[in-house]
Amino acid sequence: MKNIKIKPELVNKIKDVLKESPIKEEVIHAELVLNWLLQLKSDADEALQIAALSHDIDRGVTKITESHLKDYSEGYVEYKKQHALRSAKFIAEILKEYKYPTEVIEKVTRLVEKHEVGGDEESDILRDADSLAYFEYNIPFYLHRNGEERTKRKIQFMYNRMSDKAKKIANTIKYQDEKIMELVRNTISNL
Repeated sequence: MKNIKIKPELVNKIKDVLKESPIKEEVIHAELVLNWLLQLKSDADEALQIAALSHDIDRGVTKITESHLKDYSEGYVEYKKQHALRSAKFIAEILKEYKYPTEVIEKVTRLVEKHEVGGDEESDILRDADSLAYFEYNIPFYLHRNGEERTKRKIQFMYNRMSDKAKKIANTIKYQDEKIMELVRNTISNL
């Protein structure tokens, strides 16, 4: 990927932690989020890039996933909030180990804390990149783990939170599996 500003040793550390996640596609998802981020904002600074790569790092540490929710609707918003806060805490600790400046650590922390909801230009772009990576890559894996009803809700959640620009991009994503294509298109068209 072009324009990567993250130190290679930090990239490796983040990926090593992500590999410990019970979600086996975690590393590829993180790489795709970074890729989408750079497509949406080619001049993204190092802090925003670090946030993109590490936004789900808590799952590599805590092993807590959405599958721990008995019912998708039960506590989902709170789960997402806590997930973002845990990820921000863990990446801040790693950045301190790597002696990053306080202002970079604070910016990465703020962005990761807001990656699920956005709220400003950069965290909105990060949220969009996360959603686009989910649409591009994660849906088949999510469906396999969680079933069709939860997958429909997750598609709705990820699509509804995106900007109009990101929705237009998501609408162009094609899936090799016709069942997945139909599931995504039907779910989106019913919003």
